[in-house]
Amino acid sequence: MMRRGFALGAVFVVSLILFLIVLMPAAVLVERIPQLRPGGAPLTLADARGRWWSGSAAVSWRDQQGRVRWEVNWHGLTPGLDLAMVSNDLDVQGWLGAAWGDWRLEQWRASVPVAMVSRYIPQGQADGTVRMTLIALELADDAVVDAKGTLDYSGGTVGWGRGESAPVPPLQGRLSMLEAGPALVVTDPEQKQVFAARVAEQKLNVQVFRAWPQLLGVSQGGDPSDVVFQMSQPFLPGR
Repeated sequence: MMRRGFALGAVFVVSLILFLIVLMPAAVLVERIPQLRPGGAPLTLADARGRWWSGSAAVSWRDQQGRVRWEVNWHGLTPGLDLAMVSNDLDVQGWLGAAWGDWRLEQWRASVPVAMVSRYIPQGQADGTVRMTLIALELADDAVVDAKGTLDYSGGTVGWGRGESAPVPPLQGRLSMLEAGPALVVTDPEQKQVFAARVAEQKLNVQVFRAWPQLLGVSQGGDPSDVVFQMSQPFLPGR
């Protein structure tokens, strides 16, 4: 009798572990995700389907609504997720991994209509599409320790103020890791720097070069490499 009771108990324990590890519904995981507010707006997950290790959920953020899919995928000894989200405007996919408090993103690709971003800029309008490829981005000890990627703007029309606008040619950007930190440089078809952003000593430094207003036709003459605007602000990615 004792052996039978022990066997039944073992079957129950194994069944429970199997349920928790393999069969747990995705809804159980989604319900326990804390409220996220990227960009200051709440991101909502609902209608979860599948299992915790391979599932999907409806996602809404601002006026964007779509569906996010995930699947557990280890890269070597690092656990992670293959993620993909498609909404009415966005198309994003890539791998997210975490180990010992460090985060790593690999092979992220995104297609973002510029109009989706420009609508939140006062008196600013723009069209066209930005396609981004993030080959790698790693955060460790509250700092960016690896960054590689590219950015391509299809070209389009940029508007500002009251009815002012100008055509903009395709632009290209490259994200790379320098000794001081990650840096993004955006150039025009003639390889003139238009924008530059660098992270160093926990600060984000952004520069706009004269080549940009020259592209818009609002600046005549001068050296395209002159800095016409710059800003610096704290950058603490891990906090």
